[in-house]
Amino acid sequence: MSERNIKILGVSGMPGSGKSEFANIAKELNYRTVIMGDVIRKKVKEMGLESTPENTGRVMTDIRKMHGDEAVAHLTCIEIDRLLGENSDKIIIDGIRSQKEVEYFRKHLGKVFFVVAIHAEPIVRFKRLRLRERTDAPKTYDEFDKREQSELSLGLGETIVYSNFIISNNETKEMFYEYAISLLKDLEGDEK
Repeated sequence: MSERNIKILGVSGMPGSGKSEFANIAKELNYRTVIMGDVIRKKVKEMGLESTPENTGRVMTDIRKMHGDEAVAHLTCIEIDRLLGENSDKIIIDGIRSQKEVEYFRKHLGKVFFVVAIHAEPIVRFKRLRLRERTDAPKTYDEFDKREQSELSLGLGETIVYSNFIISNNETKEMFYEYAISLLKDLEGDEK
């Protein structure tokens, strides 16, 4: 795998921290993105359920209960393998939530896999989630807080703490862009 200078970056962070924004920035350097949440949203849709925070959270929990903590990572690796087969050498995995997922990716992907955590304060993230206007966006801060606790119960806090890199996203978009592009270019420099 590493003969092709493959880089696979798992992006972790609390909801609204800027994981998708990081993935968008990485597109400038030809990264392709696989969104773990899309696997869950697809399952919600397949079950004929409305895409609400409750349904999304319940389906995510049920998948993990039925198939193990790494079930979503396994489904995500199917898409990653497809991209690698198409000679995509730089891939972002958006939405890693647990150390079990990290362990699964490390076992499946090897030394080409790194975890980048995006950090932003809770009130900043709540405001961002409300601006998204997605159907699963929290309507109140209490709803937001319940989602936070659910994410943390999966081990997201531990995943963030033990990531290879942490980028702050509490300031302007321009500053976050600078931090993200700097890290991505540094990682590309490691290839040479």
